[in-house]
Amino acid sequence: MRPPAAPPSEALLREIRVSQAVSRVRQLPTVFVANPLLAAFIAVVYWDTVFRTLLVLFVATMIVLWTPAILSWRRLRNKARPTRVSAGNERRAMIFSGSAGLLWALAAFVFYPAGGSEERAALVMLLAGLCAGSVSFFSSSPKASMAFYLPFMLMLLGQSLTFMEQSPVLPAAIAVFIACALWFTRTSWHQFVENVRVLVDRDRLLQEAKESGVQLELMLSRMSDLAMVDELTGLKNRRSFFDDIDPIIAGSRRRGKPVAIALLDLDHFKDVNDTHGHQIGDDVLREVARRIEGTLRQEQLVGRLGGEEFVVLLPDTNPQQALVAIERVRKAVGETGIPVTGDGEVWMTVSGGIAPLGDGMSVSVAMQHADKAMYRAKALGRNRVEVYGAVEEAVR
Repeated sequence: MRPPAAPPSEALLREIRVSQAVSRVRQLPTVFVANPLLAAFIAVVYWDTVFRTLLVLFVATMIVLWTPAILSWRRLRNKARPTRVSAGNERRAMIFSGSAGLLWALAAFVFYPAGGSEERAALVMLLAGLCAGSVSFFSSSPKASMAFYLPFMLMLLGQSLTFMEQSPVLPAAIAVFIACALWFTRTSWHQFVENVRVLVDRDRLLQEAKESGVQLELMLSRMSDLAMVDELTGLKNRRSFFDDIDPIIAGSRRRGKPVAIALLDLDHFKDVNDTHGHQIGDDVLREVARRIEGTLRQEQLVGRLGGEEFVVLLPDTNPQQALVAIERVRKAVGETGIPVTGDGEVWMTVSGGIAPLGDGMSVSVAMQHADKAMYRAKALGRNRVEVYGAVEEAVR
């Protein structure tokens, strides 16, 4: 036993309406040609048996009726596939198809009694072909298809029953043809819905896969950020800092410019943790990091080495220029209190050491020199900046 189909989702109904509209637009040139052409064939067949003005009027009416179809096709053929189509679009298609079907039914009512056996056979053959074509043309719109072919096929069946004595087999043949058309309309519609359902499910799975991929990418990016950024302060961590400085140093070397490295260490930071707790200590570190980064220029790279120690790379900067830059940092940290929750303000100072990165000198050696200069600043009373290799008076 075939399991019942799942109820249509809103996405499926929306895509069905879109697919119906797109399918009809593609079929418009065919129906525009087929209907007036078959009307002309019938006019030729009945040329000697029906009032000719009526035949000409019939063909002209068909051309006028289907002209909007070809105009719509010309207007829509180069447009992008719509994303939404209103339910009224299908209703309008059914009304238009029903109007055309009634015109053909009127033709069957007028022409069938007027012709002889040959004319009637030709009329049945042409209208049966039009009916079969309708099932194919409007396979995505069963109501529009039936609104088109049922009026003239039922009229044809009624007329053939009236003249059954002359062709007794014809009514049965027409009835069988109508039944087959109804069956094919139903099966083609179910096939159309299943095809659309497959496309909707495919798009849904692709979207889910894309979203999963985006989420995975975001997660990997987040993991990468965590691996490269100090989680507490948002500055570059030790690994990221030393990974990023090589191309910056190489750029300064190519330009023939000097490079300096500075180490900064907060004075008496342990007292902050002991007095106010580690939560306040973390708040202080975050604010100090913000002040350091906000004072330096964008091309000057800053990172946190760990604890209360920070490192700064100053490209295109000689020791005297570096002293001015780090002095600005010292003042930014020490001249304003740091607001903390529940304890008013915490005042911090910072000691710094600067060392030039000479040609051929490794970064580790320059870091050792900067460290010695920083400890000299600590020994001289803290809250000051010293330059390795010379006694420089700090700019205050």
